[in-house]
Amino acid sequence: MKSSTTDMDSPNAGAGQGSDTADGAPTRRIQRQIDRGFVRLYFARPLEHDFHDYLRHSSRLSRASLIFLSLIGVFSCALIDVPWLGLPYELVGVTRFIQFSVMIPMTLVCLYLCLRRPTSTVMELGMALLFVVISASFLGLRVVYARAGFELPLELIGVAAVAMLCLSRIRFWLQLALLAFVMTKVFMVEAWFVPIDGAYDIYTTALLVVVAVIAGYSSEYTIRATWLNASLLRYTSRLDRLTGLLNRHALETALSHAHDYARREHKSYAVAMIDIDAFGAYNNYYGHQHGDVALQQVADALANHARRPLDFCGRYGGEEFLLLWMDCGCEQARTLAESVREVVEHAQIPHAHSPVAEWVTVSVGLCHVDAEFAEAPTDAVLREADRMLYEAKANGRNQVGYTRFTDDALPV
Repeated sequence: MKSSTTDMDSPNAGAGQGSDTADGAPTRRIQRQIDRGFVRLYFARPLEHDFHDYLRHSSRLSRASLIFLSLIGVFSCALIDVPWLGLPYELVGVTRFIQFSVMIPMTLVCLYLCLRRPTSTVMELGMALLFVVISASFLGLRVVYARAGFELPLELIGVAAVAMLCLSRIRFWLQLALLAFVMTKVFMVEAWFVPIDGAYDIYTTALLVVVAVIAGYSSEYTIRATWLNASLLRYTSRLDRLTGLLNRHALETALSHAHDYARREHKSYAVAMIDIDAFGAYNNYYGHQHGDVALQQVADALANHARRPLDFCGRYGGEEFLLLWMDCGCEQARTLAESVREVVEHAQIPHAHSPVAEWVTVSVGLCHVDAEFAEAPTDAVLREADRMLYEAKANGRNQVGYTRFTDDALPV
Protein backbone atom coordinates (compact mmCIF):
# COMPACT_ATOMS: atom_id res chain seq x y z
CA MET A 1 0.00 0.00 0.00
CA LYS A 2 1.17 3.51 -0.68
CA SER A 3 2.00 6.00 2.07
CA SER A 4 -0.01 9.19 2.45
CA THR A 5 2.42 12.05 2.96
CA THR A 6 2.36 15.57 4.25
CA ASP A 7 5.07 18.20 4.25
CA MET A 8 7.78 16.02 2.74
CA ASP A 9 11.23 17.40 2.03
CA SER A 10 14.28 15.81 0.50
CA PRO A 11 15.44 12.84 2.60
CA ASN A 12 18.32 12.57 4.96
CA ALA A 13 19.39 9.03 4.29
CA GLY A 14 20.20 6.86 7.26
CA ALA A 15 21.21 3.29 7.83
CA GLY A 16 20.82 0.57 10.31
CA GLN A 17 17.98 -0.69 12.32
CA GLY A 18 18.77 -1.64 15.75
CA SER A 19 19.04 -3.55 19.35
CA ASP A 20 16.59 -5.24 21.67
CA THR A 21 13.71 -3.25 22.99
CA ALA A 22 12.13 -4.10 26.34
CA ASP A 23 10.21 -7.35 26.09
CA GLY A 24 8.82 -10.08 28.30
CA ALA A 25 11.86 -12.37 28.05
CA PRO A 26 13.60 -11.14 31.25
CA THR A 27 10.33 -11.46 33.17
CA ARG A 28 9.81 -15.01 31.94
CA ARG A 29 13.41 -15.97 32.78
CA ILE A 30 13.07 -14.62 36.31
CA GLN A 31 9.71 -16.28 36.88
CA ARG A 32 11.03 -19.63 35.63
CA GLN A 33 14.01 -19.32 38.00
CA ILE A 34 11.72 -18.57 40.95
CA ASP A 35 9.55 -21.57 40.06
CA ARG A 36 12.59 -23.89 39.73
CA GLY A 37 14.26 -22.66 42.90
CA PHE A 38 17.97 -22.18 43.50
CA VAL A 39 19.01 -24.32 46.46
CA ARG A 40 22.38 -24.82 44.74
CA LEU A 41 22.84 -21.04 44.75
CA TYR A 42 23.12 -20.86 40.99
CA PHE A 43 20.85 -19.26 38.40
CA ALA A 44 20.50 -19.94 34.69
CA ARG A 45 23.40 -18.34 32.83
CA PRO A 46 21.90 -14.94 31.79
CA LEU A 47 20.52 -14.36 35.29
CA GLU A 48 23.71 -15.56 36.98
CA HIS A 49 25.76 -13.03 35.02
CA ASP A 50 23.35 -10.23 35.98
CA PHE A 51 23.40 -11.33 39.61
CA HIS A 52 27.22 -11.24 39.73
CA ASP A 53 27.09 -7.68 38.40
CA TYR A 54 24.55 -6.76 41.06
CA LEU A 55 26.61 -8.42 43.80
CA ARG A 56 29.75 -6.52 42.82
CA HIS A 57 27.93 -3.20 42.71
CA SER A 58 25.96 -3.68 45.94
CA SER A 59 28.71 -5.07 48.18
CA ARG A 60 30.78 -1.96 48.85
CA LEU A 61 29.29 -1.15 52.28
CA SER A 62 29.40 -4.76 53.47
CA ARG A 63 33.00 -5.24 52.37
CA ALA A 64 34.04 -1.88 53.80
CA SER A 65 32.53 -2.98 57.13
CA LEU A 66 34.57 -6.19 57.05
CA ILE A 67 37.76 -4.27 56.25
CA PHE A 68 37.25 -1.79 59.07
CA LEU A 69 36.43 -4.59 61.50
CA SER A 70 39.71 -6.25 60.48
CA LEU A 71 41.66 -3.03 61.05
CA ILE A 72 39.97 -2.44 64.41
CA GLY A 73 40.61 -6.04 65.43
CA VAL A 74 44.31 -5.94 64.60
CA PHE A 75 44.94 -2.52 66.17
CA SER A 76 42.95 -3.34 69.31
CA CYS A 77 44.92 -6.58 69.75
CA ALA A 78 48.16 -4.58 69.51
CA LEU A 79 46.89 -2.35 72.32
CA ILE A 80 45.56 -4.94 74.75
CA ASP A 81 47.52 -8.15 74.12
CA VAL A 82 50.21 -7.32 76.68
CA PRO A 83 48.31 -5.48 79.48
CA TRP A 84 45.00 -7.39 79.27
CA LEU A 85 45.75 -10.74 77.65
CA GLY A 86 49.08 -11.32 79.33
CA LEU A 87 51.20 -11.73 76.20
CA PRO A 88 54.83 -12.37 77.29
CA TYR A 89 57.20 -9.55 76.34
CA GLU A 90 59.50 -11.92 74.44
CA LEU A 91 56.63 -12.59 72.00
CA VAL A 92 55.80 -8.94 71.35
CA GLY A 93 58.39 -8.54 68.58
CA VAL A 94 57.17 -11.39 66.38
CA THR A 95 53.55 -10.44 67.10
CA ARG A 96 54.04 -6.84 65.99
CA PHE A 97 56.00 -7.97 62.96
CA ILE A 98 53.15 -10.18 61.73
CA GLN A 99 50.52 -7.60 62.65
CA PHE A 100 52.15 -4.60 60.97
CA SER A 101 54.03 -6.23 58.08
CA VAL A 102 51.43 -8.80 57.01
CA MET A 103 47.92 -8.32 58.42
CA ILE A 104 47.59 -4.53 58.29
CA PRO A 105 49.18 -4.10 54.81
CA MET A 106 46.83 -6.72 53.36
CA THR A 107 43.86 -5.00 55.00
CA LEU A 108 44.97 -1.61 53.65
CA VAL A 109 45.27 -3.09 50.14
CA CYS A 110 41.65 -4.25 50.43
CA LEU A 111 40.65 -0.82 51.72
CA TYR A 112 42.29 0.81 48.70
CA LEU A 113 40.48 -1.57 46.34
CA CYS A 114 37.19 -0.91 48.12
CA LEU A 115 37.63 2.84 47.68
CA ARG A 116 39.03 2.86 44.13
CA ARG A 117 37.83 -0.35 42.45
CA PRO A 118 34.86 -1.56 44.50
CA THR A 119 33.08 -3.30 41.61
CA SER A 120 36.07 -5.07 40.06
CA THR A 121 36.85 -8.78 40.14
CA VAL A 122 40.15 -7.83 41.82
CA MET A 123 38.13 -6.63 44.81
CA GLU A 124 36.63 -10.10 45.23
CA LEU A 125 40.09 -11.65 44.98
CA GLY A 126 41.35 -9.17 47.58
CA MET A 127 38.64 -10.17 50.05
CA ALA A 128 39.50 -13.84 49.58
CA LEU A 129 43.20 -13.17 50.15
CA LEU A 130 42.38 -11.09 53.22
CA PHE A 131 40.70 -14.09 54.85
CA VAL A 132 43.56 -16.41 53.93
CA VAL A 133 46.22 -13.97 55.16
CA ILE A 134 44.43 -13.21 58.45
CA SER A 135 43.82 -16.92 59.10
CA ALA A 136 47.42 -17.86 58.23
CA SER A 137 48.72 -15.08 60.51
CA PHE A 138 46.62 -16.30 63.43
CA LEU A 139 47.76 -19.86 62.79
CA GLY A 140 51.43 -18.83 62.59
CA LEU A 141 51.16 -16.86 65.84
CA ARG A 142 49.45 -19.80 67.52
CA VAL A 143 52.39 -22.06 66.62
CA VAL A 144 54.94 -19.52 67.91
CA TYR A 145 52.95 -18.85 71.09
CA ALA A 146 52.38 -22.55 71.81
CA ARG A 147 56.10 -23.28 71.68
CA ALA A 148 56.65 -20.49 74.20
CA GLY A 149 53.93 -21.89 76.46
CA PHE A 150 51.32 -19.20 75.65
CA GLU A 151 48.05 -20.15 73.97
CA LEU A 152 46.41 -17.99 71.29
CA PRO A 153 42.70 -18.88 70.95
CA LEU A 154 42.17 -20.89 67.78
CA GLU A 155 38.59 -19.63 67.82
CA LEU A 156 39.85 -16.38 66.27
CA ILE A 157 40.03 -18.23 62.94
CA GLY A 158 36.41 -19.29 63.45
CA VAL A 159 35.45 -15.67 64.10
CA ALA A 160 37.29 -14.67 60.91
CA ALA A 161 35.34 -17.35 59.02
CA VAL A 162 32.00 -16.03 60.32
CA ALA A 163 32.97 -12.48 59.32
CA MET A 164 34.05 -13.57 55.84
CA LEU A 165 30.95 -15.60 55.04
CA CYS A 166 28.59 -12.93 56.37
CA LEU A 167 30.24 -9.75 55.07
CA SER A 168 32.65 -10.42 52.21
CA ARG A 169 29.90 -10.96 49.59
CA ILE A 170 32.09 -13.50 47.82
CA ARG A 171 30.03 -16.21 46.15
CA PHE A 172 29.25 -18.96 48.65
CA TRP A 173 30.92 -21.86 46.84
CA LEU A 174 34.18 -19.92 46.56
CA GLN A 175 33.94 -19.08 50.25
CA LEU A 176 33.38 -22.74 51.04
CA ALA A 177 36.46 -23.73 49.03
CA LEU A 178 38.56 -21.12 50.87
CA LEU A 179 37.21 -22.31 54.20
CA ALA A 180 37.98 -25.94 53.39
CA PHE A 181 41.53 -24.98 52.41
CA VAL A 182 42.10 -22.99 55.60
CA MET A 183 40.58 -25.63 57.89
CA THR A 184 42.74 -28.33 56.27
CA LYS A 185 45.81 -26.27 57.10
CA VAL A 186 44.50 -25.73 60.64
CA PHE A 187 44.19 -29.46 61.31
CA MET A 188 47.61 -30.13 59.79
CA VAL A 189 49.29 -27.41 61.85
CA GLU A 190 47.50 -28.44 65.05
CA ALA A 191 48.54 -32.06 64.55
CA TRP A 192 52.17 -31.42 63.63
CA PHE A 193 53.35 -28.12 65.05
CA VAL A 194 51.33 -27.27 68.16
CA PRO A 195 52.69 -29.18 71.17
CA ILE A 196 49.77 -28.38 73.48
CA ASP A 197 46.47 -30.27 73.45
CA GLY A 198 44.14 -28.18 71.31
CA ALA A 199 41.15 -30.57 71.10
CA TYR A 200 38.78 -28.12 72.81
CA ASP A 201 39.96 -25.25 70.60
CA ILE A 202 39.51 -27.34 67.47
CA TYR A 203 36.01 -28.37 68.58
CA THR A 204 34.84 -24.82 69.29
CA THR A 205 36.48 -23.52 66.11
CA ALA A 206 34.72 -26.23 64.11
CA LEU A 207 31.40 -25.15 65.63
CA LEU A 208 32.09 -21.55 64.60
CA VAL A 209 32.93 -22.73 61.09
CA VAL A 210 29.64 -24.64 60.88
CA VAL A 211 27.82 -21.49 61.99
CA ALA A 212 29.75 -19.52 59.36
CA VAL A 213 28.78 -21.97 56.59
CA ILE A 214 25.10 -21.91 57.56
CA ALA A 215 25.14 -18.11 57.84
CA GLY A 216 26.96 -17.72 54.53
CA TYR A 217 24.55 -20.01 52.69
CA SER A 218 21.50 -18.35 54.23
CA SER A 219 22.87 -14.89 53.50
CA GLU A 220 23.49 -15.56 49.80
CA TYR A 221 20.18 -17.38 49.43
CA THR A 222 18.36 -14.37 50.90
CA ILE A 223 20.30 -11.95 48.68
CA ARG A 224 19.47 -14.01 45.59
CA ALA A 225 15.78 -14.28 46.49
CA THR A 226 15.57 -10.55 47.19
CA TRP A 227 17.33 -9.70 43.93
CA LEU A 228 15.07 -12.00 41.90
CA ASN A 229 11.89 -10.53 43.36
CA ALA A 230 13.14 -6.95 43.06
CA SER A 231 14.13 -7.57 39.43
CA LEU A 232 10.76 -9.11 38.66
CA LEU A 233 8.98 -6.15 40.27
CA ARG A 234 11.17 -3.69 38.35
CA TYR A 235 10.38 -5.33 35.04
CA THR A 236 6.67 -5.83 35.67
CA SER A 237 6.29 -2.24 36.81
CA ARG A 238 7.66 -1.09 33.43
CA LEU A 239 6.17 -3.69 31.10
CA ASP A 240 2.67 -4.18 29.83
CA ARG A 241 1.52 -7.51 31.28
CA LEU A 242 -0.18 -8.70 28.10
CA THR A 243 2.34 -7.78 25.39
CA GLY A 244 5.65 -7.58 27.27
CA LEU A 245 6.32 -4.15 25.74
CA LEU A 246 6.84 -0.96 27.72
CA ASN A 247 3.64 0.18 29.42
CA ARG A 248 2.21 3.70 29.20
CA HIS A 249 4.06 5.00 32.25
CA ALA A 250 7.39 3.56 31.09
CA LEU A 251 6.77 4.96 27.61
CA GLU A 252 6.30 8.46 28.98
CA THR A 253 9.53 8.15 30.95
CA ALA A 254 11.40 6.79 27.91
CA LEU A 255 10.02 9.60 25.74
CA SER A 256 11.21 12.17 28.26
CA HIS A 257 14.70 10.68 28.32
CA ALA A 258 14.81 10.41 24.54
CA HIS A 259 13.74 14.05 24.19
CA ASP A 260 16.43 15.16 26.62
CA TYR A 261 19.06 13.13 24.75
CA ALA A 262 18.01 14.45 21.33
CA ARG A 263 18.05 18.03 22.58
CA ARG A 264 21.40 17.64 24.35
CA GLU A 265 23.14 15.79 21.50
CA HIS A 266 21.30 17.64 18.73
CA LYS A 267 19.94 14.42 17.21
CA SER A 268 16.95 13.78 14.98
CA TYR A 269 14.36 11.15 15.84
CA ALA A 270 11.06 9.73 14.61
CA VAL A 271 7.90 8.78 16.48
CA ALA A 272 5.38 6.33 15.05
CA MET A 273 1.87 5.83 16.42
CA ILE A 274 0.45 2.45 15.36
CA ASP A 275 -3.19 1.42 15.65
CA ILE A 276 -4.74 -1.95 14.73
CA ASP A 277 -7.42 -1.42 12.10
CA ALA A 278 -11.01 -2.31 13.11
CA PHE A 279 -9.87 -4.04 16.29
CA GLY A 280 -13.26 -3.54 17.93
CA ALA A 281 -14.83 -5.61 15.18
CA TYR A 282 -12.12 -8.26 15.69
CA ASN A 283 -12.92 -8.52 19.41
CA ASN A 284 -16.66 -8.65 18.76
CA TYR A 285 -16.32 -11.48 16.26
CA TYR A 286 -13.47 -13.59 17.70
CA GLY A 287 -13.79 -12.75 21.40
CA HIS A 288 -11.44 -10.99 23.76
CA GLN A 289 -9.21 -14.02 24.36
CA HIS A 290 -8.39 -14.23 20.65
CA GLY A 291 -8.06 -10.45 20.69
CA ASP A 292 -5.39 -10.71 23.39
CA VAL A 293 -3.50 -13.29 21.30
CA ALA A 294 -3.66 -10.98 18.28
CA LEU A 295 -2.32 -8.08 20.36
CA GLN A 296 0.60 -10.25 21.48
CA GLN A 297 1.38 -11.25 17.88
CA VAL A 298 1.33 -7.64 16.73
CA ALA A 299 3.47 -6.62 19.71
CA ASP A 300 6.08 -9.29 18.86
CA ALA A 301 6.25 -8.00 15.30
CA LEU A 302 6.65 -4.39 16.46
CA ALA A 303 9.32 -5.21 19.07
CA ASN A 304 11.64 -6.40 16.31
CA HIS A 305 11.61 -2.88 14.84
CA ALA A 306 13.22 -1.24 17.88
CA ARG A 307 16.48 -3.07 18.37
CA ARG A 308 19.05 -0.33 18.89
CA PRO A 309 19.87 0.75 22.47
CA LEU A 310 18.13 4.14 22.15
CA ASP A 311 15.07 2.89 20.23
CA PHE A 312 12.02 1.64 22.08
CA CYS A 313 8.52 0.29 21.56
CA GLY A 314 5.53 0.20 23.88
CA ARG A 315 1.80 -0.25 24.20
CA TYR A 316 0.30 3.21 24.34
CA GLY A 317 -3.17 1.98 25.24
CA GLY A 318 -5.76 -0.52 24.03
CA GLU A 319 -4.78 -1.53 20.49
CA GLU A 320 -2.46 1.45 20.04
CA PHE A 321 1.35 1.21 20.10
CA LEU A 322 4.23 3.67 19.93
CA LEU A 323 7.70 3.33 18.40
CA LEU A 324 10.61 5.74 18.61
CA TRP A 325 13.73 5.61 16.45
CA MET A 326 16.61 7.80 17.60
CA ASP A 327 19.10 9.46 15.23
CA CYS A 328 17.06 8.34 12.26
CA GLY A 329 16.86 10.05 8.85
CA CYS A 330 13.45 10.85 7.45
CA GLU A 331 13.62 8.35 4.58
CA GLN A 332 14.93 5.68 6.91
CA ALA A 333 12.04 6.40 9.29
CA ARG A 334 9.52 6.09 6.46
CA THR A 335 11.08 2.79 5.38
CA LEU A 336 10.89 1.48 8.95
CA ALA A 337 7.29 2.62 9.35
CA GLU A 338 6.32 0.93 6.09
CA SER A 339 8.15 -2.21 7.26
CA VAL A 340 6.09 -2.14 10.48
CA ARG A 341 2.88 -2.03 8.43
CA GLU A 342 4.04 -4.82 6.13
CA VAL A 343 5.26 -7.19 8.82
CA VAL A 344 1.88 -7.09 10.59
CA GLU A 345 0.05 -7.71 7.32
CA HIS A 346 2.41 -10.56 6.39
CA ALA A 347 1.79 -12.21 9.77
CA GLN A 348 -1.61 -13.11 8.29
CA ILE A 349 -3.63 -13.00 11.48
CA PRO A 350 -7.18 -13.76 10.21
CA HIS A 351 -9.68 -10.87 10.47
CA ALA A 352 -12.94 -11.78 8.75
CA HIS A 353 -14.64 -8.49 9.61
CA SER A 354 -11.90 -6.10 8.52
CA PRO A 355 -12.98 -3.46 6.00
CA VAL A 356 -9.41 -3.43 4.62
CA ALA A 357 -8.16 -6.98 4.17
CA GLU A 358 -8.76 -10.56 5.26
CA TRP A 359 -5.89 -10.20 7.73
CA VAL A 360 -5.18 -7.96 10.71
CA THR A 361 -3.61 -4.71 9.50
CA VAL A 362 -2.31 -1.55 11.14
CA SER A 363 -2.31 2.12 10.30
CA VAL A 364 0.78 4.16 11.17
CA GLY A 365 1.16 7.85 11.94
CA LEU A 366 4.80 8.94 11.61
CA CYS A 367 6.35 12.22 12.69
CA HIS A 368 10.02 12.84 11.95
CA VAL A 369 11.77 15.47 14.06
CA ASP A 370 14.88 17.01 12.54
CA ALA A 371 17.75 17.91 14.85
CA GLU A 372 16.91 21.61 14.53
CA PHE A 373 13.52 20.92 16.15
CA ALA A 374 14.84 18.59 18.88
CA GLU A 375 13.81 21.19 21.47
CA ALA A 376 10.14 20.73 20.51
CA PRO A 377 8.02 19.35 23.40
CA THR A 378 7.11 15.68 23.12
CA ASP A 379 3.38 16.35 23.40
CA ALA A 380 3.56 18.43 20.20
CA VAL A 381 5.44 15.62 18.43
CA LEU A 382 2.91 13.04 19.64
CA ARG A 383 0.07 15.27 18.49
CA GLU A 384 1.56 15.37 15.00
CA ALA A 385 2.08 11.59 14.93
CA ASP A 386 -1.52 11.11 16.10
CA ARG A 387 -2.77 13.49 13.41
CA MET A 388 -0.95 11.45 10.77
CA LEU A 389 -2.44 8.26 12.20
CA TYR A 390 -5.97 9.60 11.78
CA GLU A 391 -5.10 10.79 8.28
CA ALA A 392 -3.91 7.29 7.39
CA LYS A 393 -7.16 5.84 8.69
CA ALA A 394 -9.23 8.44 6.87
CA ASN A 395 -7.41 7.59 3.63
CA GLY A 396 -8.39 3.92 3.81
CA ARG A 397 -6.36 2.34 6.68
CA ASN A 398 -3.42 -0.09 6.34
CA GLN A 399 -1.05 2.69 5.34
CA VAL A 400 1.47 5.17 6.72
CA GLY A 401 0.72 8.83 7.28
CA TYR A 402 3.93 10.85 7.38
CA THR A 403 5.00 14.37 8.30
CA ARG A 404 8.15 16.22 9.27
CA PHE A 405 7.90 18.41 12.32
CA THR A 406 7.89 22.15 11.50
CA ASP A 407 7.44 25.50 13.23
CA ASP A 408 3.70 25.32 12.49
CA ALA A 409 3.37 22.33 14.84
CA LEU A 410 4.88 24.15 17.82
CA PRO A 411 2.36 25.24 20.49
CA VAL A 412 1.58 28.94 20.46
